[in-house]
Formats: sequence, C-alpha cells, structure tokens
Amino acid sequence: MFEQARTASVWLRLHGVLIYIFLYAPIVLLVFFSFNKSPSGTLPITGYTLNWYRELGNDYFLLDSFRNSLYVAGIATPLATVIGTLCAFGLVRTQFRLKGLFSSLILMPMVVPGILLGAALLIVLRPILGLPLSIWTAALGHVVVTTPYAVLAVATRLYGYDRRLDAAAADLGASPGRAFWHVTLPLVTPGILAAGLIVFTVSLDTFGVTFFTIGAQGTLPMYIWSQVEMGIRPTVNALGTLFMLGSIAILFCANRLLRRR
Repeated sequence: MFEQARTASVWLRLHGVLIYIFLYAPIVLLVFFSFNKSPSGTLPITGYTLNWYRELGNDYFLLDSFRNSLYVAGIATPLATVIGTLCAFGLVRTQFRLKGLFSSLILMPMVVPGILLGAALLIVLRPILGLPLSIWTAALGHVVVTTPYAVLAVATRLYGYDRRLDAAAADLGASPGRAFWHVTLPLVTPGILAAGLIVFTVSLDTFGVTFFTIGAQGTLPMYIWSQVEMGIRPTVNALGTLFMLGSIAILFCANRLLRRR
C-alpha cells in the first residue's frame, strides 16, 4: 500500500509538472525568441539582440493601434468600474427573488465566446441603433465584456467587509450617507481600484468584440493578429513580451489591492 501511494504521488507530481510546462513553455519561448537575432522570429538561434524592441518605436501602425487601445480602455474602464461597483453593492447587500439568475446574467459575458458577443453587439449597434462604428462603439462593447470582472472584484471586497462597522458608525450618530462616505467607501476603495486595473487589462486584451465594433480603426490585439497572418515576425515576439509583462504588472497591483485590509 505504501509503495502504491508513493508511486501515485510521483505520477501526480509529474502530471502537474507537465501541465505547467504545457501552459508556460509557449510564453517562455515567446520571450526567448524576442531576443533572437534571426529575422524568422523562431529557430534557428543566430545570436541575441534588442533591435526588435527598438523597431517597435518606429512602427506607425503599431503606435496608432496602441493609442487606440488606450483610448478604448480609458473610456471603458471608468464606466465598467462604476457599473460593476453598483451591481456588486446591489448583489452583496440586498436579498431579492431570482437573485441567482440575475447574478448569472450579469456574469454571462465572461463565458460567452467573444466572437458571438461581438456579432450580437454589431447587430444592436448598427441595424437597431444605427450608430456608426468607431472607438466609442468599441468602448461600449468593452463595457459589456469587462463589467463582470469589476462586479467580481468589488464583490470579493464586500464579502470580506464587516457590516458591524456600519452599525457602529450609526450608533455614533452618523447618517447612512456619512457612514458610507467615511467608513464603507474607504475600506472598499482598494477593491474598486483593483476592479479598475483588471477592467483596464481585460479591455487592452479584448479582440473578438473589438473586431466587430470598432469599424475601420484597429487596436493592439488586432495589429498583432494582422502581423501573425503574414507570418511570425520578431517584432511580434517583442511586442507580445512587453504586452504580457505590462498585464502581469497591472494584475499584480490589482491582487495586492484586493489583499489590503
């Protein structure tokens, strides 16, 4: 029995290691090939260089796409964060019939494929509302996609909030509005800031919805997709590396904010 348990433990550890290799090996190779001197973007290894990172600053279409991504994320982030915060307060602090169904509907954009969601938004924006596709319509689409992430981030903070603090403020004579402004909001603010960072990261990375709602313009994920269509270029590896590092840094800050007491 002991030998069988030991063998099973070894196989489970090996299985876990293989899964991690499968998940993270492509990311490691992406970073590695971004420093490869070969213009093929992959093998063979002909040396190491930073030229591909320098070339990123000279690419007009890249800079324009990055600027558009920042515009879209800058519009979508405050809207989605505010809407998500209000929804989180409503879901956590109230009880009503069909609350589970309502929660599922709010979080549904997280599980619906981006292509389907983008096509559905295109139908609403163009034939029904008659809006011309632009950065603004793309931002509206991103609000739909990213609001569930804000709801989850703020709700996580609210579930750890001690409601006795509100009762104590009321006992000391504070009105509900004053208690919210001076007690509740300061303690929930880290969760709201974390929600904003998460929404910003998801918005930068959104492709499917953007493809259907932005019209003739493009964002950074669309630029990367267009480059990969013509074959893997070293600048794509460099751009992907910077994009990944930026996302990790933002999500790390969001995680630290959610852990603050």
